[in-house]
Amino acid sequence: MANDEKHLRKELGVLSVTAITAGIVIGAGVFVITGIAAKSAGALTWLSYAIGAIPVILVGLSTIMLNLMYPVEGGESYVYPTRVVSNYAGFLSGWAMWLALIGPVAITAKAFIMYVNALPGLETKLNILVGGVIVTIVFFIINWLGIKTVKVIQNILFLFMVAGLLIFIILGLPQMNSEYIAMGTPMGFSGVLKGASLLIFAYAGLTLAADLGEEAKDPARTITWGVTLGILVPAILYIVSAFVCTAVIPWKEFAASNAPYATVASKYMGAFGVTFIILVAWAAILSSHNAEQTVGTRILFGTSRDKILPKAFTALNKYGVPGNSLILTAAIAVFLIISGSIQLVAEIVVAMFLYNWIITHVAVLMAPKTQSDLFKKAPMKLSGWKAIVPVAGIIISIYFLILQGPKALIYSAIWLAIGSLFYFTGYRSKKEEVDKLIAEWPRDRYLA
Repeated sequence: MANDEKHLRKELGVLSVTAITAGIVIGAGVFVITGIAAKSAGALTWLSYAIGAIPVILVGLSTIMLNLMYPVEGGESYVYPTRVVSNYAGFLSGWAMWLALIGPVAITAKAFIMYVNALPGLETKLNILVGGVIVTIVFFIINWLGIKTVKVIQNILFLFMVAGLLIFIILGLPQMNSEYIAMGTPMGFSGVLKGASLLIFAYAGLTLAADLGEEAKDPARTITWGVTLGILVPAILYIVSAFVCTAVIPWKEFAASNAPYATVASKYMGAFGVTFIILVAWAAILSSHNAEQTVGTRILFGTSRDKILPKAFTALNKYGVPGNSLILTAAIAVFLIISGSIQLVAEIVVAMFLYNWIITHVAVLMAPKTQSDLFKKAPMKLSGWKAIVPVAGIIISIYFLILQGPKALIYSAIWLAIGSLFYFTGYRSKKEEVDKLIAEWPRDRYLA
């Protein structure tokens, strides 16, 4: 395996990891889900964003600690849970996170077409389902061509998106109306919390930098900064932009729009402003879609390295990309585009992320016992009084998991049940081999 074509390529620096991490979340989350959350949180949607950031910051700290122990591809989603917690819980974590990335691929594909249809003067509206499938296929091709291609496109989209949102915020500040700010929330503080539970979708993915551990240069430094900046940049943009939006127009008008940020822009930027914010939304949504295909593929790749799933998913194409994993990830996304509603898919995705976050916090608490040698060498330790971080993270994540509602939880349970079937079937058929593989850390392991 000395041939570079059969190895993951170390191409990612701090900007690229931040662009992929933050790019995953600053997409459909802010430009579509914010409007849905406003139906519950009203003019206090910005507060929902602030509350929603709390569990993300906590899991970010836990993820950084685990990454500093051992940077590895698929680390946060699968490798840390299996090596530190248990084989079964870890497999379900990776299985859950795979769906948690496929869902947003479908949502962002639809959201992009929704914002295309919001262009001023567009007489013929595009079919959202057909357009979403085409978007997915285009970015499938980009991802097939390798992480270097993904990196270049992602950096461009990310920088344009951040600059555009800053312009939108700055120009909107003088247009704010104190009466709209004082309109409050239709459901009281419970509405703010419900909004926060949904807006976790807009943050979901910020810890996934740790799933790129073998494609990052100097991974200890790069992943740590990628997670940190990947949390701070979106949180600031979300909170401030949501405050501006519900202060420029009444929250009911904002919540009723299919393209809420374009509706706000039309109030103080005119037709040009609407086109401008739509272009920013395109960059945000496409950067999110691109990164989700990238990381979702790596999660399936990492989950397959222990041979519980078919080893075909670890096969790399000539560009160093897990090709079969990418094909299946894109195929399931197309199915969700055709069959799922945005809000339900978003709630299921959040449930999957929260399950993974709970397992991540548990891994931090168990690491001193189950991986004592690696834990001792880690430069950052969440032990002693610092264990309040994972403990609080577990409690808060369970609370927000309950808030997703029975329908989302039932669908999530079905997905985990399917994963359990794959686990027990794959594990029992080659138990000794799987146990041996899981007893090792899989960095630089290529099975096909």
